[in-house]
Amino acid sequence: MSKIFDEYVIIVGSMATYVRLNLSLVYQTLIILIISNNRDYEFLRYIHDQIQVVAIYIYSKDNEVYKQYPKIKAILTNPTDLVKKIDIDQKKRQEVEDSIGSIGSFYNPEGPSSKALENENGDFMWFQLFIESLLRMSKEALRPSRHEFIEFIRQQYRDDAAKLRTVDDLESKYQANQAIRWYTGGSFLHSILNKAFRQQDYVFLFTLRFFIHDLFYSLVERKQFDQTIITLYRGQAMNAEELNNLIKNQGNFISMNSFLSTSRNRSVARFYAETNAISNNVKCRPVVFEIEVNTTRADIKPFADVRWDSQFSDEDEVLFMAGSIFRIVTVQNDFEDDRFWLIKLVLCGEEDNQLKELFKYLKAQLDDETDMGSVGKVLLDMGKNEQSGIAFEIDRQHTIVRTNGEFGRPLEGYTPGMYYPEILQEAQELAEKLSATNDDRRLLAGYYNVIGSIYKDYQQYDNALENYSKGLDVLLKFYHQDDLEIAMFHEFISQTYEKQDKIQLAIDSSKECLRIRQKLLPESHPTIAETFHNLGELYNAVDDFDKALDMYEKALKMKLFSSSLNHPSTATTYQSIGWVYEQINEFLLALNNYTAAFEILRVPCPSNDESLLQLQENIDNMKRAIAASSDSHSG
Repeated sequence: MSKIFDEYVIIVGSMATYVRLNLSLVYQTLIILIISNNRDYEFLRYIHDQIQVVAIYIYSKDNEVYKQYPKIKAILTNPTDLVKKIDIDQKKRQEVEDSIGSIGSFYNPEGPSSKALENENGDFMWFQLFIESLLRMSKEALRPSRHEFIEFIRQQYRDDAAKLRTVDDLESKYQANQAIRWYTGGSFLHSILNKAFRQQDYVFLFTLRFFIHDLFYSLVERKQFDQTIITLYRGQAMNAEELNNLIKNQGNFISMNSFLSTSRNRSVARFYAETNAISNNVKCRPVVFEIEVNTTRADIKPFADVRWDSQFSDEDEVLFMAGSIFRIVTVQNDFEDDRFWLIKLVLCGEEDNQLKELFKYLKAQLDDETDMGSVGKVLLDMGKNEQSGIAFEIDRQHTIVRTNGEFGRPLEGYTPGMYYPEILQEAQELAEKLSATNDDRRLLAGYYNVIGSIYKDYQQYDNALENYSKGLDVLLKFYHQDDLEIAMFHEFISQTYEKQDKIQLAIDSSKECLRIRQKLLPESHPTIAETFHNLGELYNAVDDFDKALDMYEKALKMKLFSSSLNHPSTATTYQSIGWVYEQINEFLLALNNYTAAFEILRVPCPSNDESLLQLQENIDNMKRAIAASSDSHSG
C-alpha cells in the first residue's frame, strides 16, 4: 500500500546544492525545485530532463535566460506570489498526476481478437463485479470502514501536521452527502483513491468502501442535465505503450479504472494535456479525450456536474464514476495541432459483449446488500487469494456472531487453509441444534460443508466424507436434484475421494458436478472451467493422457475467455497441459505451456516462490530434452 502515499518534495536552494544530492535517494519521489541564484542557469540543462523533476520555480528578476525551459512554471520576485503560484499549480498537478499509467481495461464486444487480448474481457468483467460488491454494501458493513481508514491514514501521515488536520476534519466533519466536495476540494482523498484504483490495491479500496459508496450515490443524486447529448473533454499525458493500446483497440470498449474528471471546456483539457506531458515525463504525449455522452441512458454508471464543489469552478468539471464504460471510436493526431493526440469516445453501458449473460448472472448472485464476505468471494474468484483472506477476516470479526440463541450464517468467510479450531466447534454446535429443528435446510447443509472441509484439511477423510454426505442428503431430500449447492457437494466429495486414491469414484462425482453446472450456469462460468480442470487431474492420475488433455484444453479455453487477467488458476492449467505433453514426449508443446504458466506467475510471485522455481526447472528440462532430441536426429 505504500506506493499510494508517494509524495512530492520541495527543494529550496541553489542548483549546485541540488546537484550534490544523491538522486538515487529520491528516485521514487517527485521534485519541485525553487531556485534564486542567477548563476544556476548553467545547471538547468542537466537538471531539467531528470524525470523526478516535475516543476521549477525561479525567484529572480532575470526572465530571458530561463524561457527556453518548459518545466519552469513561473519567474517571480514577490515571495507571496511565488507561494500562491506553487500552491495553485500543485493542486492542479495532484489532480492529474496519476494520469500516466494504465487507464482502464479493454474488451472486445465480439470476444478476444488476438491472444494478447484473450484475458481482457474477463479482466473487465471482474473489475466491474468488484465495484458492484462495494456499492451494494449494507450500512452495517460500511460503518467500520471510515474508522479503519482514519486509523490507517493517521499512521501514514503521522509526521505531516497539515494532513493530520485534514484527517481530524474527516473524522469529525465528514458527511456522506458531502462526498463529492471531499473528492474535488483538494484533500488527499482524490489522489490516494485514484492511485488505489489504478494500482489495483484491492485491500485499500475496500478500506475506502464508505467513500466509494458515498461518491457513487452522490453522483446518482446530482445527475441532472438539460441537454440529451453533451460533449466533454479530458486532457492528460500518456506514454507510448498506453497510447498504442488505445490505437489497436479502436472499435472496442474500455472500462475506466478510476474516477474520471472531465471538462465541458476543450481548452482546459488541452492545458492539462500539455502541462502534464512536460511535467511528468519527457517521453509522454499530450492526449485529449473527446467524449460524446447521451445523458438519458439508464444502463450507465452515474456522472454529474460538480463545478460548484470543485476547487477550480471555472473548469466546468463533470465527474464519472469509476468503472464507467466507453467505446473507442478513433485515435489519431489532432488535425488542429499535431502535437496532440485526439481520442474520441462514446459513453456506453454493460450490454454489448459476449460475457453479458455471465456478468448478469454473477451480478444476480450478489446479495442485494453485500458485506465483506461478499467482497472476499469476488476477490477469491478473481484469484486474489491474499486480499480475499483479509476481506474474509474482516467479515468474520464484524458479522459472524451468535446472540440470544439465534443461528448465525454458515461461516461464509471460511476457505480451506483459513480455519480456526473454534470454527469447527461452532459449526458442529450449530449443526446439531439446527438438525433438531425443521428450519433452514440450506443453512444446515452449509454447516456440514464447513465441518467436512475442515476435516478434509486435517486429512481426516472419512469424517470429511461423512459430513459432506450428510449435507448432500439434506439438499437431495428438501430440494430439486439439479441444484448448484448439490453440485458443490459432489465436487468436495470428488476431491476427498481423490485424496483417498479412489479415482473412479472421484471421476463419477466430478462428472455429476459438471453435468449440473453445465445445465444451470452460463457458458464459460469459472466453476465449469474448474470442473473441467479437476477432471483433467483425475484422468491424469490414471495416465489417461488423451482424456486429461481434452479436459485441460476445455478448461483453458474458458479461463482465457472469462477469468481475470493473469489468474493463477490459468497458470495451473497451462502447467498441467505442459506436464501431459512432457509425458508423451511432445517437448516443444510442453515448453510453450510451461513458459505461459511462468509468465503469468512471475508478476505476483516473488522470484524465490516454489511454484516459479518448479516451472523454471521444468522449462530448463524441456530445453535440454529438445536439444538432446535435435542432437539425436542430426547424429
